Amino acid sequence: MAMTISQDVLGFDHAMIRLLDANSVLRAEKWIGFPREAADLPIHLGEGITGQVALLGKSILVEDTTVDSRFIKGVEDCRSELCSPMQYNGATIGVFNVESEQRAYFSDEDRHVLENFATQITAALETARLRDELGRSEKLSMIGSFASSILHDIRNDLHQLKIGADLLEAAPDDQTRVETVARKIRKSAENIQGLVEDSFEFVRTGQSPVTKRRVEVGPFLENFFTSVMVSFPENAILTLETEGEMAVEADQRRLRRMMLNLVTNGLEAMPEGGNICVRAFGEGGFVHIEVADTGKGIEPERLEKIWEPFYTSGKRQGTGLGMAIIKKIADDHGWGISVKSTLGQGTSFRLTAPAL
Repeated sequence: MAMTISQDVLGFDHAMIRLLDANSVLRAEKWIGFPREAADLPIHLGEGITGQVALLGKSILVEDTTVDSRFIKGVEDCRSELCSPMQYNGATIGVFNVESEQRAYFSDEDRHVLENFATQITAALETARLRDELGRSEKLSMIGSFASSILHDIRNDLHQLKIGADLLEAAPDDQTRVETVARKIRKSAENIQGLVEDSFEFVRTGQSPVTKRRVEVGPFLENFFTSVMVSFPENAILTLETEGEMAVEADQRRLRRMMLNLVTNGLEAMPEGGNICVRAFGEGGFVHIEVADTGKGIEPERLEKIWEPFYTSGKRQGTGLGMAIIKKIADDHGWGISVKSTLGQGTSFRLTAPAL
């Protein structure tokens, strides 16, 4: 677009932007009016007029290319050339070269105009490059945080498993101790399984497609309720309320993962026990699924951050991926998700999906 605009302003016949690669070779990125073979021709630093501009960092204006030994012909009937460096932080990253079939076509005023265009294009290119580098840095940082969090929590649970094995070995006939240690071993194993599930889901939600099918909400939640109650802690109560027949289009496996994360999040907010209510109802052409706990609640300033990966809101367990996974699954389905929380009273999450 910048080349097209500059052509309207300067009226050149041919133009080319070349960028310096890691080997100090100018390679064509965009061009107007040049044949492909001219664009494919590599220009080394200091070679030709464009190479001189890149080497010296100064514009060169040639009124008659036929008498300039530096000129490298890229197209027939070229009679004048104007080339300006593209510089960032004092370093040349490329050149903007324009040519005309008329002798002495370009002026000093044109040189200033081309230099301005080169500056603007350079700024745009560097902004894009820095944005890409920032994105890569953020991804690397996220991977590092992810690995650190996973390894830390797995190490803790493996330590608990080792202690449990030693206790069982020391007193195999103590039934009370066996039952107590077995519960701790089972809890550590469940934690590790949850970490692995979160790890896989965190990767899958960013890469794999969502497979949607009709899901009857009532039967789905009843099955979910039955499976969760098997390992539900004794100091917590889980209730289920559904109103009438409802159906949504969903990836059932991911919907179950989302519900499990919401219930698990509620349990973590109630270390001393409490109530979790799962409620589903239809309203205004939508199906709403709420998961409400009676836990400690979330501070208002933290509510906006709960969807961020690795943000744990002070929890001792988990990867900090649960809420990020919930948000990603909801977004992939095109569903809405909202949260309300009151300190000391609890938190309520609501999923909103179009009804079938």
